[in-house]
Amino acid sequence: MTRGLPDRPLPGLPDLPPGVVPRPRVTRRILQELAGHPVLVVAASAGAGKTTAVLQAARAMPDPAAWIPLGGLATGDIAAEALRGRLARAVPADGAGPPVLVVDGLEHIAGRAAAEDTLSALVLQPPPGLRLVLVTRAEPPEGIAGLGDVHRVAFLDDTDLAFDVSEAARALRPAGLQEQAQFRVRAMRGWVTGVLHDWWASDPAAAAGRLDLLCGGLLRQLTEAEAALLVTTSVLDEVTAESANALGLSCPDRTMAALRHRRLPLAWSRDGARMRPLPRFHGYLRMRADAMDENSRRELRRRHARLLEAAGRHEEAVTELLMAGEPAAARRAAEQVLPGVLDRLDLATAESWLDRMRPVPGPPAPGIVSAALRVAFGREQCWRGLQLADQHGPSWWGGLSGQPGGSEDLALLVWCFWHAGRTDEARQMLRAMPPGRHRDIAAALVSLADGTPLTPLPDLRADATGPVEVMLMRIAYMGGRLAELQGDPAPPGDWRRATGAPWTVAALRATGRISRAGEMYTSLGDGPRPVWLTAIDDVELMADLGRREEAWAALTAGRQAVAATGSRVYEILSLLLEAKLALRLDRDVARATRALAEAARHGSARYAFTGELAATWHGLQLLLAGRDGEAAHRLAIAVAAMTTGDRLLELPTAAVYLSEAMWRAGDAEAADAAADLALGVASAHGGRHLLLQALDDVPAVAVRRADAEPSHSSPWHELVAALSSGRAALSAPASPRLVLEEFGVVRLSADGREVRPRLAKSTELLAFLLNRPAATARRALLLDSLFPGRSDAAGRSYLRQAVYRLREVLPEGVALLQEGDVHRLTPHTSVAGSSGAFGRLLAEAGRQDGEHRFHTLLEALRTAGRGPYFEGVSTPWLDARREELAAELTQAQVDAGAVALRLGRIRETRELAGAALERDPYREQAWRLALAGAEAAGDDGGLLELYRGYLRAMADLGVRPSQEMRHLVERLRR
Repeated sequence: MTRGLPDRPLPGLPDLPPGVVPRPRVTRRILQELAGHPVLVVAASAGAGKTTAVLQAARAMPDPAAWIPLGGLATGDIAAEALRGRLARAVPADGAGPPVLVVDGLEHIAGRAAAEDTLSALVLQPPPGLRLVLVTRAEPPEGIAGLGDVHRVAFLDDTDLAFDVSEAARALRPAGLQEQAQFRVRAMRGWVTGVLHDWWASDPAAAAGRLDLLCGGLLRQLTEAEAALLVTTSVLDEVTAESANALGLSCPDRTMAALRHRRLPLAWSRDGARMRPLPRFHGYLRMRADAMDENSRRELRRRHARLLEAAGRHEEAVTELLMAGEPAAARRAAEQVLPGVLDRLDLATAESWLDRMRPVPGPPAPGIVSAALRVAFGREQCWRGLQLADQHGPSWWGGLSGQPGGSEDLALLVWCFWHAGRTDEARQMLRAMPPGRHRDIAAALVSLADGTPLTPLPDLRADATGPVEVMLMRIAYMGGRLAELQGDPAPPGDWRRATGAPWTVAALRATGRISRAGEMYTSLGDGPRPVWLTAIDDVELMADLGRREEAWAALTAGRQAVAATGSRVYEILSLLLEAKLALRLDRDVARATRALAEAARHGSARYAFTGELAATWHGLQLLLAGRDGEAAHRLAIAVAAMTTGDRLLELPTAAVYLSEAMWRAGDAEAADAAADLALGVASAHGGRHLLLQALDDVPAVAVRRADAEPSHSSPWHELVAALSSGRAALSAPASPRLVLEEFGVVRLSADGREVRPRLAKSTELLAFLLNRPAATARRALLLDSLFPGRSDAAGRSYLRQAVYRLREVLPEGVALLQEGDVHRLTPHTSVAGSSGAFGRLLAEAGRQDGEHRFHTLLEALRTAGRGPYFEGVSTPWLDARREELAAELTQAQVDAGAVALRLGRIRETRELAGAALERDPYREQAWRLALAGAEAAGDDGGLLELYRGYLRAMADLGVRPSQEMRHLVERLRR
């Protein structure tokens, strides 16, 4: 057997690729040329559709055709022998072969003299009646004789095979891209592969598999110089002869001129002087460039960096120099552009550069110092500042104050040392700072360790920018200045907006704006998050929402983020947070004790504010353990230190615990004083939510103070009412899949689309489950509530139908399960009802103050104001639920009116009081509010008329007017 010759009959025509669109125009052209010429040469670039076009024409011929592929032939005489063998079988001496012979891949025998001679003989003297088709992706080999005879030989090239617009539209229709046909034909000059493939897309995953093979094939048709130019210049956005020459390529002008005539996915300027590969081809070329050997790749990056620097693109030059292994050159380039990188708060880029640039002897350049310290602050990496200061010593940082921006750099160094537990050195740096705002902020930070008063704390100014302003936000939060952190958001590009969000979230949560805090937390995305957000905010939010397991999981995850910071402060705060969770969520005194002991070992007493927090949670731990005297002593010290130092965040918490401890110790006067201190601080600084959290732990404090008040409208009565709502009411689905509108006309929507169960009782079943803990109810309760008076058999049958019809409209992923005699909606967090939203808003309002509370109450009133609960439907449980919600709505109107009165919103006060009296004319709170509103408006006549109305209402009830109301009217009329 001849080497390279298959030991089987010569195959017939190859199969057409699937999905090939017929091209009658090209088929007719090929058949016409063969009718007039014995030899047809189809010479076109790779991807021009040569093989497919010839195959379609061959299949359209009435006579059979033979196909000889030349790929894979060996070299020299062996190739010629193999070719002769294939030709002999395709064209037997007896002339019995097919009348058409296709020889595909002529470029494979170029330069092989023996093989070229063999084919020349066939071209010059073909058997009678034979038509010969020669297919090549390059110019036909010069060694094949006879191809210059224009009378016997016809040629088709790229132009003949190119798509016209109609053909391209037909080919693109299966992919829905037919509207792009004209654009693609014009851009690719009809080149078939160029039209069919989406070279314009930039999806990096597309540069794989079949596209890789196609791109590799395109490169293989090129000369070595052409392929090298494309691969080497793939680092450029646009290629010119000058830029290619700068990258080390020789004679690039001639190479580009040759490429101009190639069919390739390249975009050229009109004059042909500039070129760029289309995105997906460009991605493949970059991949080939990245696969160069290390030395070649480094040299290419060096040259590219010089080009970038010459073009003023210094940031890109830094990256290229770092990748080329030139850290010193990268450092020099980085010094010019780091200020701009930090101005746009691109901390990730600055961090990457700093980590890859090796230190140099001597003091670092000011730009590098500023960058390192801003990255340290923005990425919570205080170790960076320590490294700088330890490497260069006090003489270096002592001279920063005389440099531009030096006061800000020193403030950030103070922050680094303070965070790392090196507070003595932080104080030394503070003394080296010049007077001014930066020094005042740094001094406030140090005071959190020293215990000196925070006041006067610099104001958070809208016109002040930079990382030190975010430092001020942190100090303000720890000091309890919550209102200042909830103002208008900083403009885009401001440090406060980019890195201060965690403290805004924390302030929102602390003031009871739980929903807004959760929304802002979610809006920060799923990417890398600030450490405070992960290690503190996430834990606190989950705990506030009663999601115990998630709170503990967040604490564990936050510890990993803390470990990378080098911050002693964060380590201590995480341990104190563990003690807080153990006490509040689990009443686990032992675990809290261990966490507090570990915090002490980490130095919680080194910082005044963490020492006070530790004392607060230790006080609660002692109260729970029944060690009341020790608790009173420790809490009294903490409250005194917080008060003296003006650190107000957890002062209400500590004061509430102190009140309980003092009461247990028999000192009622001290207990009342501590409770009043807690209320006063919380009311003045918006910490009502934190106050209520402490009262949740020891509710007797609020009950005792409310009992001692002469009026039932006192703040302590409000707090007792808010405590009754419970923490669980704060929790709500973030983005429910199934939503039931229960007020007014009942509507049910699944994934935003209204649905209607075919059984009305199914909607009632859903409403009942939504008003049960975890949306779960036993069958007996469902039967008694939904089907009262029915026999057991009839009720169970009706319940089964209601369940079945409800399941029909549930969105995918939400299920109504039956486990034994228990029915359960799962996941219950994916389902929400408007009555639940109403209750959540009331609970949240109960933990807020001032304007925030007023607007939350108004939102609750709007939610429930759409109409009666399940309007027009009456069953015993619905009627009871309707009355319960109506009472809550009336009370919400009274509460909103009371807040409006305190805010000086007299018109809203009178409107809300009137609405409450219209709903319930016997509610004394509403009469009291209406009277106060009339007095505030100066309406003496209205005041007396309201009092007469009150007297009539009491007479209807057969009760005497309260002494409190008589005193109120007398006081108001003075």
